[in-house]
Amino acid sequence: MSLLKYTARNGELIELKFKRSARKKIILRLDRAGNVSINVPSCLTLKKVQHWLCDNEHNLIQFWLQAQQIKQTVKALPKKIWFRGQSYMYEISQTNIILWNQQLGFTLPDLPLEDLRQLIVNWLKAQAQNELITRLGHWAQIMQLWPKAMALSQSKTFWGVCRNQTGIRLNWRLIGAPDYVIDYVCIHELSHLKHPNHSQAFWSLVAQYTSQIAQAKMWLRQYGYDLFKFD
Repeated sequence: MSLLKYTARNGELIELKFKRSARKKIILRLDRAGNVSINVPSCLTLKKVQHWLCDNEHNLIQFWLQAQQIKQTVKALPKKIWFRGQSYMYEISQTNIILWNQQLGFTLPDLPLEDLRQLIVNWLKAQAQNELITRLGHWAQIMQLWPKAMALSQSKTFWGVCRNQTGIRLNWRLIGAPDYVIDYVCIHELSHLKHPNHSQAFWSLVAQYTSQIAQAKMWLRQYGYDLFKFD
């Protein structure tokens, strides 16, 4: 995917992710990260695409303004940080590391916003590497179902994935969830080693090891979006 630049009549420089497709229409899209993309039929020249953008400039500018608002929201730190099933307040201090206290919340270094975001993500990933993988191994031992490998994933759509050839990967963002939710996802993915589907036999196996299937699903529906506020 390449980059297409368009200068609007008001002088605004608009950058779009440009992609050719087999579709017959030009399609503008805005993703959750604030990127505007344009899918263009293979037969259209760049000159014709520029003409189309000019004719549809009003809609294009609306997309662009929405994109800038999303990016500002994404860049800003969330008001709270989710960790082990609780959302914690934080304060900025002269510390040079991230400090966490279950009663007091987080103390964060005084750093530029992007640097601080990355530091928080790295800290959460480190906690996830220890806690989530340990928990997955714990349930593998109990269930006597052993994946070929256990690792974390960066997925923005799945909490866990199980493949016979590559093993199980858990989304690192689960470190923000409570233990019973983490346990449910671990049990769910391990059960796929025996039942690679969502059959009645699969759900019966999951239910043998957790009675909180419905509660875990509900928690992820209610709070899962908040866990994705750190990319």
